[in-house]
Amino acid sequence: MKSRKRANRKSLVGIAAAVVVGGSAIGVVAVAASSHGATLTAQSAGFSTRDTHYTTEWTQLNSVISSWGMSRQHSLGMLASMSQQTLTQTTMHSKTLDEQRGIVVLATSQFLILQSSNGSYHLWTLSGRTKFDNVSQNTAGTMALTASRSAAQQAVVSGDMLPAASEMAGSLNIAAQMLSPSRTPQSYTVQVTGTDLTVTVTIARSMATVSQTATTPAYGTPYMDPMTSTESAWTTVSRTTMLARGDLAMVVGTRSHGVLNAQIVLYQPLSASDVGTYSTGMNRPTMGATPMASASASAGDHW
Repeated sequence: MKSRKRANRKSLVGIAAAVVVGGSAIGVVAVAASSHGATLTAQSAGFSTRDTHYTTEWTQLNSVISSWGMSRQHSLGMLASMSQQTLTQTTMHSKTLDEQRGIVVLATSQFLILQSSNGSYHLWTLSGRTKFDNVSQNTAGTMALTASRSAAQQAVVSGDMLPAASEMAGSLNIAAQMLSPSRTPQSYTVQVTGTDLTVTVTIARSMATVSQTATTPAYGTPYMDPMTSTESAWTTVSRTTMLARGDLAMVVGTRSHGVLNAQIVLYQPLSASDVGTYSTGMNRPTMGATPMASASASAGDHW
């Protein structure tokens, strides 16, 4: 069985850029890898939402959260049956539940930004109540993470992460870019509608600069408190929870005061050796991924 130790992430990416426009936990992504520069094109990106009459999904997510401490296998099995790869939201009894699968853009002790396969990304606040589960050695957990039996079996039994990375990140190019430093800054901005919170993350080489206009409290209303910090782009949530940029993840939680609050985070560490890395001045990874010819972006999910 394959070891999941983190690999050296110092090979150079070409050029990658990302911008989020509008929306509370919303996403836009633009990526380019070319020695001739980046081109940014915006297109609409959707999200999945369910009204109160769609009770099945709400009941499933509510059961996942409430059963986690008593029967984790039950919760994992239920998540495996839910195939939505992007953000989905459902409301009943004035309680809103959300889930999202994707690849981690940045993980800090207070929040994580997760990018889905359609290019949209969302900010989730973290707290002491957030439950983390590294499912890399667990087939049932990896099935819940990926919603794919074949991808889970290849990942756990054969150590082949390519199918899971391709499906959850949207392409192996995206996964490789997340795992490799970039000489050209990448910028991500998330605005939470109805609050004072805007978070901007700028990644240059191996460092991430985080600027926010307000606090990111779990289960509370953000209040104005501008601050800026700099840390490693691959910082982990904690010494024991090794969730970091480039990892595959699924998040289940609630939305309150306009903010997404993570209650359960399933994740699988990903390294450059799993998907291939970019070489300086080249328009393709050294292994695994197909060439990327132009930039694409998506903008939407205006909450």
